Amino acid sequence: MLILRLSLAALVLVVAPSAYSQAAFPSPVLTSITPLGGKPGSTVEFSLRGADLDAPQAVLIAGRQIPITTSTKASLALPADLPAGIYDLRFVGRYGVSNPRVFQVSPHETIIGTGTNVKADKAQPVKPGSAIEGVFKATSPLWFVFEAKKGQGISAAFDGHRFDTRTELLATVLDERGRELARTRQGLLTFTAPADGSYRLRVHELMHRVGDDYGFRLILGEPVKDNRAAAATAARTIKTNETVKSSFSDAPQVFDLAFKAGDKFVIEVFSHQLGNATDPHLVIENLKADGTTTAQAEVADAPAITPAPSIKIDNRDPCYAYEAKADGTFRISVSDAFATTLPFELRITPTGSTRLLALPSILPKAANAKTGEIGFANVLRGGVHAIEVAALNRTTLSEAIELKADKLPAGVTSLGGFIGKGHSIGFIAFQAAEDAPTGASLVSRVPESLCVSFALADATRDNLLQRTAGPPAIGVSSLRTPAAIQTVQKDLIEVAADGKVEIALKAVRHAEFTDALKLKALGLIDAAKAPEADIAAKAGDGKLTLDMKTLKLAPGDYGFILQGPAKMKVRRNLEELTEAEKKAKEAAEAVTKAKADKSPKAAELVKTAEKAKAEADKAVKDLTTKAAPKDATFIVWSNPIRLRVLAKK
Repeated sequence: MLILRLSLAALVLVVAPSAYSQAAFPSPVLTSITPLGGKPGSTVEFSLRGADLDAPQAVLIAGRQIPITTSTKASLALPADLPAGIYDLRFVGRYGVSNPRVFQVSPHETIIGTGTNVKADKAQPVKPGSAIEGVFKATSPLWFVFEAKKGQGISAAFDGHRFDTRTELLATVLDERGRELARTRQGLLTFTAPADGSYRLRVHELMHRVGDDYGFRLILGEPVKDNRAAAATAARTIKTNETVKSSFSDAPQVFDLAFKAGDKFVIEVFSHQLGNATDPHLVIENLKADGTTTAQAEVADAPAITPAPSIKIDNRDPCYAYEAKADGTFRISVSDAFATTLPFELRITPTGSTRLLALPSILPKAANAKTGEIGFANVLRGGVHAIEVAALNRTTLSEAIELKADKLPAGVTSLGGFIGKGHSIGFIAFQAAEDAPTGASLVSRVPESLCVSFALADATRDNLLQRTAGPPAIGVSSLRTPAAIQTVQKDLIEVAADGKVEIALKAVRHAEFTDALKLKALGLIDAAKAPEADIAAKAGDGKLTLDMKTLKLAPGDYGFILQGPAKMKVRRNLEELTEAEKKAKEAAEAVTKAKADKSPKAAELVKTAEKAKAEADKAVKDLTTKAAPKDATFIVWSNPIRLRVLAKK
């Protein structure tokens, strides 16, 4: 179990422009963290940047909440026995839990770039066996220098997208005369020192972009054993339920998979989903006893998801499902169309082992909207929040799936969820009590989640950076929901495949929310064609009508949920305003007391008290402006709904 200790030192919360529009409701967003990693047993001085990072409560990492206090300074002490690896780090505060950012734990000493090493003669000294971190604040390259002995092998490994940064890093090693010895772009650099001496490592952002989003963490160390060349010429034997971790090379990597008649399995390549800028290619051949091969399949794209998910899953990773009619052996070749040396995983899993992937929630938007959103997963007090779940690599014969969750934040209960036979999309819902405390936890029964690293104003003009992370998190916001939507009938609803059914709805409203509601039924068909339910302004009742002739659902069990936007005014910083008003009152009383003083120091006391009162009054004025009511758009969810479609009458 991961255990982190916090002591007061340096956790800086920097507020950046919101990833959402000004009309969006408050929800924590992490845009960057510094540093990107640390050594077990070390104390990491930490900086978080983002939006809506109000009232810091904790850092959530590996399922554990580590308390953080107030606003400015603390430190993260990593235990000495913390396993090396990549972790998802989230902020927890007043408005719930944030999106994850990558934090690496490794045995390397971390060296933070000074930022002054912008010329070769000002190169910053480093040692092999260290992790070098920096942020590009200017377009100039950053220089580092290290010593190496003749014949000593050196490697430098980097992947910006894997670390949730925008950086496209170009790294070059030069000798003392400035001659280039090796280079890499987004991958692994290796070289052997030709002589004893000093060597310079030059790194720069490929497109000369700058800012907090353009950080890097580069491991400078001894070369790892590289089996890629051998793998390209000699096939490795693999088996079902095995995962092979490797890196792309110039030549395809080759694997042999033996199977028996009746075996059902899926061959998957994971690389782009892990945040790598890759385009994997999968070639499968039948290997005969004489060593010759015949073509079986060639796959370059991920399979379609039915119904379509609410957000685009940017996935270039191929997969192939197979049911063996006879004994045989596949020869599997894996390559990258982008010709990188970035990592990949080859997974062989039984057909029945469905992979669940949680998708981030985003505010409903127009069909022609081009934005890319980071997303959120926070339930409002008294309300429901649902996490969309994609069951990947499903076929029309795939069995139904019950979605469950446990070990939830205090005051939160799971309403469950359901994915029908042959469907790929479902929703798992959570309900928060009216008095649920703010907090967060991981949804442990959904092992993976998709996260968007950066919000984009126009996703058609810039690359949308996505990666797969560990389990999703569910958080509790201090805000109360505008409305809670419930079906009158709580149990299974039945309808004939050629019939209609009306589902009665109840709306419990926030006192300040009187608007009409338009709710879409998600999970049955694509959202653009989904049936809708209307609840009139100020009304507490509504209904959803489902026409099976229009939906064209085959007999079977299905799960869906209602979702729609709701606008309500929100006041931020109320707690801070209340505290500031208290201090202003105390300051005013101090002025009165000072003016009544008859001692020789009375004038000095009055001056000091009036200065304190002026500062307190200014704080109240500033916070009053910040706390002014502003329109915000929320998502309103219903309870999950189960539908059984019967044979035609």
